[in-house]
Amino acid sequence: MSVMRTIVGIWKSSEETSEQPKVPELKTRYYRKSREAMIEHVTRSINQKFTGWKIKKVDTERGELIIEKVQGTPFLMVVSIFKIDPVNCAIDVHCSKQGTLGDFGQSYRYIQHFFNTLSL
Repeated sequence: MSVMRTIVGIWKSSEETSEQPKVPELKTRYYRKSREAMIEHVTRSINQKFTGWKIKKVDTERGELIIEKVQGTPFLMVVSIFKIDPVNCAIDVHCSKQGTLGDFGQSYRYIQHFFNTLSL
């Protein structure tokens, strides 16, 4: 992680993936699984590998999971799983720190850690 990301993180307290991000690591991820199977996989991965976080809410109709960091500084992560066709889906993540000061680049690191825990 660069020093510039930490400096920008002084006043910025959230990060998200998108189709055309400024940083290539924050690009929307595509998977060859159905949305329902991907929701199950994400839920299982969070419970097993994503320590310090808990699933606050799962909305299968909308394809969203809300994940909350329970240890240390409070963070909230919203994982949106979009159905592209019956066997493909896309995942976008929005991570933000709760509070007034910026996150010092932690949201970026948590998004990267989240995608690494999925590792299909």
